[in-house]
Amino acid sequence: MADTYRENRKNELRRRVLDTDRLMKLEKQKKHEERQGKKPRRVLVLLLVAITVLILAAGIYYLMHRQYQSYAVNWTVDFTAADGAIESDYEDYRVYCDGYVKVTRDGASYINSSGKTIWNQAYEMNNPYVSINGEYCAIGDQGKTTIFIMSSAGTTGQAETNLPISKVSVSSTGVVYAVLEDSSASYITVFTREGAALDISIKSILSGDGYPIDVSVSPDGTELITSFAYIANGTIQNKVIFYNLDEIGQNAGNNRVVGGFTDDFAGHLVGRVHFSDDTHAQAFYDGGIAFFSTKVLTSPELVNNVAITDTIRSIAYAGDYVGVITFNSDDSIQEAYRLTVYRVNNGQTVFTVPVSINATGFNIDNGMVYLFNDKNLRVYDMVGNLKFDGVLDKPVIQARGSKKVMSPMGMDVLIGGAGYMESIKLK
Repeated sequence: MADTYRENRKNELRRRVLDTDRLMKLEKQKKHEERQGKKPRRVLVLLLVAITVLILAAGIYYLMHRQYQSYAVNWTVDFTAADGAIESDYEDYRVYCDGYVKVTRDGASYINSSGKTIWNQAYEMNNPYVSINGEYCAIGDQGKTTIFIMSSAGTTGQAETNLPISKVSVSSTGVVYAVLEDSSASYITVFTREGAALDISIKSILSGDGYPIDVSVSPDGTELITSFAYIANGTIQNKVIFYNLDEIGQNAGNNRVVGGFTDDFAGHLVGRVHFSDDTHAQAFYDGGIAFFSTKVLTSPELVNNVAITDTIRSIAYAGDYVGVITFNSDDSIQEAYRLTVYRVNNGQTVFTVPVSINATGFNIDNGMVYLFNDKNLRVYDMVGNLKFDGVLDKPVIQARGSKKVMSPMGMDVLIGGAGYMESIKLK
């Protein structure tokens, strides 16, 4: 009996070992089959990912290099058909927020990218001078004494000066700097967004300091760049002066001057100055563009002085870019003009292309460059690719991109013209 019991136990143990071995073999075979089955699926997934990446890359390349051949009108707003519309011999459009500020001698209005009028400000001005910075807009009557100050929501204030206005510059906070003149001096006077005068005034004697050609305030409202023309040794000279209207400027002296540049513009005239952001400014002169940095508030620095030998015809700036259109003196190139775009921080050339269009208007907006003349419109991207070159149905005063700049369906452009505004889709 004992031998039989032991034999049965041995046989039972053998069966268990065999069953365990069989299960392990089955498990290994199952895992092997699963691995073999996953390989095709893994290859398929990788293939699908690669195809998707290629399609996206091809789509991006197509959008970047696509040249639009035609256009369609999305909508048109006819201002001449509006009740109480006044015919004006002067009409201009300035890029503002997502649309335009339409300026006439009888008033200004903000029309958004949908063609809706957000606000109207009536006035009577012989020579409206417009300054825009962020959501603020200031319009002064050159040679007169009235300044209107508006935000994107509407009018915030009205300032009255005691001397005729020469120039106006508004900050992105709504603070307005006005250059006022009498027969012997100029005065930089500061107003709040509500139009109240602040106790800040900078006086320049015309016979000594010179005549202010242009002025621009930094977006935060604390710095000012000004171009002065003056006579020395019987010839007209130019200097660029930086002011600081904050505490640093108070420590710099009565006139708050923190920097000045004269030798760099010897024999030239700086016709335009511009603060592109709180730490970068440019001076445009008949010979080039000077790029400044004000990161050190007490000591502005000339970062780059880009020489331009050809005559500058037009200037545009927006965001990180400034651009110029010049005559083209290169006889080997057929086109009569040249478009060049630079970076505001260091003057590095972004792109330059010869152009044939005699542009009366020039704008940089939403990473695109717009040239226009009468009914002609030409659009470049920031690589210098020509995106559109065509003739519209009506004359163009201003052109810019809309909120939806580019899509597979086309590119939307806002057009401002005499008595109308419309949205078109380039396709």
